[in-house]
Amino acid sequence: MTSHPPVLEEDFLAQLLVDAPPAIAVLLIPSFFAYLSIYALVRRWVWTGRLLVVPTLVLFWASKVVAPVRCRALEAEFNFGAAIAIMKLLELHVLEFTNAFPSYTGGKQPRPSLLALILFTELRYESFTPNPIRPWQLPKYPFSSSPEKRRFFYSEPIQWVIHVSIFILLQCLPQHILPVKALGIIFAIWNIWTALELVLRYRNSPPLFGPIYLADSLATFWTETWHNALAGPCLSLAYMPTTFILSRLRLPRSLVRSCAIVASFALMGVFHMYAMAPILSDEGMRRIVIFFVANGVCTVIEVAFWGKKRHWVRAVIAWTIELSLASWTVAKCQVADGVLSADWRGLCRAKVP
Repeated sequence: MTSHPPVLEEDFLAQLLVDAPPAIAVLLIPSFFAYLSIYALVRRWVWTGRLLVVPTLVLFWASKVVAPVRCRALEAEFNFGAAIAIMKLLELHVLEFTNAFPSYTGGKQPRPSLLALILFTELRYESFTPNPIRPWQLPKYPFSSSPEKRRFFYSEPIQWVIHVSIFILLQCLPQHILPVKALGIIFAIWNIWTALELVLRYRNSPPLFGPIYLADSLATFWTETWHNALAGPCLSLAYMPTTFILSRLRLPRSLVRSCAIVASFALMGVFHMYAMAPILSDEGMRRIVIFFVANGVCTVIEVAFWGKKRHWVRAVIAWTIELSLASWTVAKCQVADGVLSADWRGLCRAKVP
């Protein structure tokens, strides 16, 4: 007699209660091994830490076999978590190998066990130096004569209210228009991440995002506007290795830097493709990668042409490119036409092939 897998629940929360507990329990095992590897680096047991990397990676892979998640939305969330943990682990080993291991500057040095936990969970290295964060510069407007009012206006809570308002306005527009839909997704991501940041941030945490409406070029969008939570892995796992390899080939410095930037975008493309694989079709995953790589290439070309000069023509071209790429990507992604039209109860159903 042939056995059939259990039928998926129609309700997202019901399936969540079935899939989540065993999956979380199994994922804790490779997460603990990753922590032990980082703890070994903190204690300067370098080779012990390196040896622990392999079983950690194997256990992350095996976790999906031991405790399979049938709910596609939940599987995507777990993929995001596992991918971030793996990048964090590899990043710290690269930093140790290049003698750039972060030094704690957040006050009194904590004990090694706590320091390893902070390193593992602190994505932006707020408590360490050096860190890869590049905070966006506060504009001189509005309230040019009052820095206090300007700082209040650009504070994360006020900007979150502004961006939520813009998002609601976008949801009132026809969602079958792809640029409107794509821009709505951009604002939705901004609002969700910022809401989490407002709850989890440290007192000394810089803003996670800059205001979207201030982005006036592709370069400023990706360096000053969009979130910097994954700037560390981009630098350590893509930009630096690409720079090192191509510099050894004695290629021109400008070409090396351009390739390193594109490599960083490619890493983010692969990361998002892996994380979102459960909820995207094959074509959707392909377009996600192309979206990031194309953004990298266009950013390089833009900087080569404009340099650091700001101009309204540059802003118009940048937003035309960004919304065109985002619209092209969204066209093949299984995204509802508006938040109110989303099937929130059926997020566990199988993805469209």
